[in-house]
Amino acid sequence: MTAANRPPPLPEKRMPSISLKIYMTPFAEKGATEDQKWSRDAANEALAVANSIWSKANIAFVIADCVMDKPLEMAKSDRTDDRRLLDVLSLRHTPEKLVHLFLISPVQNLPAGGCSYLDSDPEPAGFVQWYGAGVANGRVWAHELGHLLSLDHVDVDYSDQRQAALRSNLMTRGLSVGTDLTAGQIGKAKSSKLINQFQS
Repeated sequence: MTAANRPPPLPEKRMPSISLKIYMTPFAEKGATEDQKWSRDAANEALAVANSIWSKANIAFVIADCVMDKPLEMAKSDRTDDRRLLDVLSLRHTPEKLVHLFLISPVQNLPAGGCSYLDSDPEPAGFVQWYGAGVANGRVWAHELGHLLSLDHVDVDYSDQRQAALRSNLMTRGLSVGTDLTAGQIGKAKSSKLINQFQS
């Protein structure tokens, strides 16, 4: 069959939208509730950025519900372990057939922009710190959602010129502005447990 006679490629099947339940979770210490930086508008702005990044993989997210959570009573000194903080946040709510994403105000001395359970195990849940700008907030959303879609961190050896392209990858470890996804990452995300959950 010649190129002229070859039928056009079929359009890629649209992946299902992944539903998010957003909890804007203020902290409290000794009964005093702290200011919450996030708002519904800021969450929608971050989602738009995250969706623009994940559109490369034909994956979309939608906010099914956005609620102001009850304050989390936790001393500032106990907030600097990202995995422990995620465990505390997620244990406050019963898992559902959607992603729980907790939006928190900035945490001093917490190096991570957020934290999520890799491959949605034991559940699809994560948190994101406030960064004050829609693009920065949305990029962190996209990164944390990437973990839920089974993508691990990309470690870059900055002294190796051959790894220069990895610096712009969405999953690069640390404070990065990368938004790129490799073909391998896209394939892994599309076959992840979370995608399969929303296809069933």
